[in-house]
Amino acid sequence: MKLDNINQTIWNLIRKDAAIQKDLQRKIINMRALAKHLIQKNQLSASLDAVISAIRRFQTKDEFREEDKKVLNVFKGSIISTKNNITCLSLSISVIELCEKIQALKKNSHAYKIATGDTEAKIMIDTPKLEETKKLFPQDNITKEERDLSEISVKLSEKALNTKGVLAKIAGEIALANINIKEIIICPPSFYIFVKQTDIVKAHESILKLAI
Repeated sequence: MKLDNINQTIWNLIRKDAAIQKDLQRKIINMRALAKHLIQKNQLSASLDAVISAIRRFQTKDEFREEDKKVLNVFKGSIISTKNNITCLSLSISVIELCEKIQALKKNSHAYKIATGDTEAKIMIDTPKLEETKKLFPQDNITKEERDLSEISVKLSEKALNTKGVLAKIAGEIALANINIKEIIICPPSFYIFVKQTDIVKAHESILKLAI
């Protein structure tokens, strides 16, 4: 492999792995061990020394350091809160059909979070309001309900709208805690992340670290 190709290949692999990036930032990772890992895992034809060199170039890139600093800065002063006992109600329904139900949802005097696609929608709702909400839809429109979820609400400053990598940073920190994200709803500057209720404490702690 040519030097430029090696660099780009290694940099792309590192960008896709939040754990590697974090360890590089902390300078607690063994370069030789990491290089061997990348070569073996991705079946690279590059030499060990070439891969080590590419890792070092990535680690010292001004762009890498500055971008990470910008992303972390937008979390300073952010408002982070949690909420338990949430259910995700999945519906096979068009946006137009769902809009016709909005007024009925409002009559329930309850706040819903809704995500829509072309022919499907998901409603995040407090579990005590679930049965009342299900009555608004034909049974064959309801495709799934997932209970025992928790919500992490992250409200950032307006400058987060123009900062690259914010969502990736949030998702990366949760992934590093070995937690699966069940749903995400984004309405900048607010991000709503839903995880299993059993994972909420670890997930909350991982996001709080960003705001320190």
